[in-house]
Amino acid sequence: MPPTPSAAWKYFTRSSDKKSATCNLCGVNLTYVQAGTTSNLLNHISNKHPSSASSNDAGDSKKQSSMSSFLSTPKKVCFRK
Repeated sequence: MPPTPSAAWKYFTRSSDKKSATCNLCGVNLTYVQAGTTSNLLNHISNKHPSSASSNDAGDSKKQSSMSSFLSTPKKVCFRK
């Protein structure tokens, strides 16, 4: 199964040499390695454009729950005899 494209590509356009990407919201050019990760691109969106990131990615079902919500949610345990 091929990997799912990153949510970063909603906000960035890859350069032709695939070594950088330009933010579609503010025009900043960030380094991007094709075989690497898009973490720096996603960090840019969440830090510089938080309202865009939170409103557009709210329905992303692949986000992890926070550790605090995991720990504070009681779980039912069933033991069989």
